[in-house]
Amino acid sequence: MPHHDRKAPGSNLRALNPTEAKTLSRSGKLPPKKAPAPPLEPVPAPAPVPETPGPSLARKGPFQSFFSNFRQRYAALPRPVRLMCRGARVLVPLIPISLFFSEHVMQIMWVKGPSMTPYLNEDYDQMHTKSDMVLVNMWSLHRILPWKRQTRLERGMVVTFRSPANSSHIAIKRVVGLPGDRITTREPCLKSTQIVPFNHVWLEGDAADPRRSLDSNTYGPVSISLITGRVVGVLGPRMRWLDWTQWESGKVEDAGLDSRLGENYRQSVRDRVLKEAVKLERPADF
Repeated sequence: MPHHDRKAPGSNLRALNPTEAKTLSRSGKLPPKKAPAPPLEPVPAPAPVPETPGPSLARKGPFQSFFSNFRQRYAALPRPVRLMCRGARVLVPLIPISLFFSEHVMQIMWVKGPSMTPYLNEDYDQMHTKSDMVLVNMWSLHRILPWKRQTRLERGMVVTFRSPANSSHIAIKRVVGLPGDRITTREPCLKSTQIVPFNHVWLEGDAADPRRSLDSNTYGPVSISLITGRVVGVLGPRMRWLDWTQWESGKVEDAGLDSRLGENYRQSVRDRVLKEAVKLERPADF
């Protein structure tokens, strides 16, 4: 009995597809095995191509479109105009700072008229057009440092205030009397004596002639709410600092110029003041 060739165990079996089965039935031979396809190598991903910016289809907000148009218009301006705009960007914020400083800290004023001669406007009799430029302290340290008594209103201080006769006019006079003082008045006051009431001061000019000064002898005691500042120095034409602390002793002259105002300057004014004739509370500050 013929044997059939048997494949050794462990031989590989092969599954035929229809095409290979037809080839086997016709020729009696198996078609050669196809070599396995080599493994595919990983293809590197292409580098991203940068996109060229094109017109954005997103709808811009009103503020975004406004600033975009503003920048375009600004870039189209001439260079001198752009430089002016840059300078204005720096200077405009300084305006409110300077206004606050001049209204509440320090202020420069010009003294006009003969009411404070010869202490201020010392050359007024020779040159009526010449005015002293003074520095006025508008900030009272008493609000921060209560023990600083020099910020209180004292006799001899030269202060600025809104005139009771004309609130738009800023006048400069000297504090002669404090609340409770009895003042012997001079022309054109109708009363021979006047007691300074609470929260008021008596202000007079330094001019010897009462007709050259419009002061408390005309409109009476001045409320401290009208006082705006204290004169601390003269900036021109001759710079000097003003010292009011020696007013009571009569030594109010500048250092080095003892002969300009003479000895016991305005002693007649101090003689007209009876201090604390009535006991009243003194004003804290201005």
